[in-house]
Amino acid sequence: MRNSLLKIAIGISCAAMFSVSHADVATINKYYKNPKLAPKVQRCKGNQDCNAFYALSKQWQSTPNCLKTSYGADCETKKQAKDGDGYGLWKGGYFTDTYHLAEAGEAVFYRGGAASKADERIFAQGLSVLYYLESKNGNR
Repeated sequence: MRNSLLKIAIGISCAAMFSVSHADVATINKYYKNPKLAPKVQRCKGNQDCNAFYALSKQWQSTPNCLKTSYGADCETKKQAKDGDGYGLWKGGYFTDTYHLAEAGEAVFYRGGAASKADERIFAQGLSVLYYLESKNGNR
């Protein structure tokens, strides 16, 4: 009886983790593919790409710890996002499909390095999601 309950609890936990992870990736794709669906952020002043960048930045934890890139494994991007290192991610950044989102995020949440540490953290977290999207599309 005890083993059965333990197996059921483990199964429910695994299913819950999978559904949460899947939902986050679905949210990433939703805002990436259609920035108009992103919640409006007052600081973005109506810029849909900025709204999408901010919404994507909130999903940074659902990205993998290591990204598969054309250069090999990248296991630093998520760490830099956690550390709020927007400068490090931006200076090494190369964006093809997500360039418009990166530029919109930079204008509000980094501003050439003039932003606050809190804003730079948002910028770093948003860039980490853009790196993830680029790696999924084979651009990085």
